Amino acid sequence: MDDLQLPFAFRINELLPIARLLRASYQRDRADFVDLLPEDYKPKFLADYDAAVLAVEKATRSSVAVARRQNITERIDALLAALPQLLNRLEARVRRAEGLTVPAKKFGIEPARRDRNNHEHEGLADSLKTLLQNIEANKAALLAKGQTQAEIDQLQELYDDLVADSTAQGSSLSDQRLLTADNVQVFRALYKPMKQLMDDGKSLYKTSDKAKLKDYTLRNVRQQVRKEKGGDAPTGSPQPG
Repeated sequence: MDDLQLPFAFRINELLPIARLLRASYQRDRADFVDLLPEDYKPKFLADYDAAVLAVEKATRSSVAVARRQNITERIDALLAALPQLLNRLEARVRRAEGLTVPAKKFGIEPARRDRNNHEHEGLADSLKTLLQNIEANKAALLAKGQTQAEIDQLQELYDDLVADSTAQGSSLSDQRLLTADNVQVFRALYKPMKQLMDDGKSLYKTSDKAKLKDYTLRNVRQQVRKEKGGDAPTGSPQPG
C-alpha cells in the first residue's frame, strides 16, 4: 500500500465521529461481540481503540484546520437552506408547464429534495446536475410559467458552490499538513478496529437484528454523522442503563 493511501473513501474529518458512533454501538452490544469472538474482544480491545482515537485527535488537532472546517460547514449550511424554496417554486412551474421533454415526476426535483433532506451532499450535487440539465432543455416552457433567470442562476450557483465546497471539505483536512506518512499510519491504526467492528457487527446482526445492523453499516453511520452535524463531537446511540 502507498505510504499516503488511506484505507477508507470518506473524508478524514469524518473518521473520528464515525469511530465514536461505532464505539457507542459496541459498548451497547459488547456481550454479543465477546460471545462471538471472545479472544478478539477482551477488555484490551476497547483500551486500544480509545488509544487509537486519541492518536487521531492529536494528529488532526489544529486551530487552522478547525477554523477552515467550520467555515466550510457554515457555507454549505447556508447554501442548503436556500434550496427547499427554490425547488418548491420550480415544482409548481414544472407541474403547469406544457411540452416538457421529460415528465414532471422525472424532472429531477424529488431526488434533489431527498438528497438534501438526507444530507447526501455528493448525491445532491449529482441530482442538481440532472435538474439543471432538464431546466436548460425546457427553459422556454419554464420561463413562460414564471420561472426567472435569477432563480435558475441561484440553482446553478448552488450546484457550483456545493461541488466546490464538497471538494474543499474533502481536501481541507487531507492536505500536506495532515496527509503525511506518519499521520496516515495513525488513521489506518484507528480504521482497522473500526472495520473489524463493522464486519463482525454484520455477522452478528445481518439476519437477527436489522436495526442494529444499521449501526455497523458504514453508509448508515456516515449518514448519521452528517445529520447530526456534530463535527468531531462525541455522538452515538444511547447506551442501556
